[in-house]
Parts: sequence; C-alpha cells; structure tokens
Amino acid sequence: MLSRSRSHSRARSDRGAITAEAAFVLPVLLALLAFGLWLVGVVVTNIRCIDAARDTARAAARGESIESARQLGQRSAPKGAAITINQTGSTIHVRVAAAPAAAPGVLRSLPQLDIHADATIHAEQPALPYAHTAN
Repeated sequence: MLSRSRSHSRARSDRGAITAEAAFVLPVLLALLAFGLWLVGVVVTNIRCIDAARDTARAAARGESIESARQLGQRSAPKGAAITINQTGSTIHVRVAAAPAAAPGVLRSLPQLDIHADATIHAEQPALPYAHTAN
C-alpha cells in the first residue's frame, strides 16, 4: 500500500514539469518560426534584387537610355531599392541594393544585412543594315 501512494504522489509532482517545459519550449519555437519567416523574406528580397539587376543590365545593353533601363529595373526591384548603373566602354555594370524588412521582436538585435546584386554585361553591337540583293 505504501508503494502505491508513493507512485501516486510522484505522478502528481511530475505534472508541473510538463507545464514548465511547455512554457519554455513554446516561446523558443515561436522565435524560431519568426526567424524562419524573416529569413524567407530576406531570400525573396535577394532574388528580386538579382532579377532587377539582370533586367536593368539587359535593357542598357540593348541601347535603351539609362533612365529607361532604371525604370525597367524598378518594376522587379524591391520597394525602396537603389539601382546604380555604370558604363565603362562597352561594359555595363548594374548594382541593385535594398534593405530587408525589419526583423520582428527579439530578432531586431541581429546585425543589419546588406542585400545587393550585381550584373555585368557587354553592350550589344548595333545591327548592320540589312542589304538585300536581287539576282
């Protein structure tokens, strides 16, 4: 009879341990979820910078004006992104830089990320006029 009451009292004392473990684990899991979602946002921002740099470089290489190429790049760039276009001879270099969304809550203490993408391309040669010869 004595052993039965000891096991019963031990089971009652273990009940609080599960609650304490859940109280510790739940905030950690929520912080990991927030970090994961923020990280997905950073990756998406990086991909959009890559696309914008590529689109801008292609437009400039086709011979479009710098402003027209920049406007084309702004369509696919993240909001607030800075697009820099440099041309040296026939080489065109484009850099798109953007800031990721602010990290939520406790994650604000993480270092600020510098997200940017570069694209370099040679300007296309102007097409030679087509000469049609009749036989």
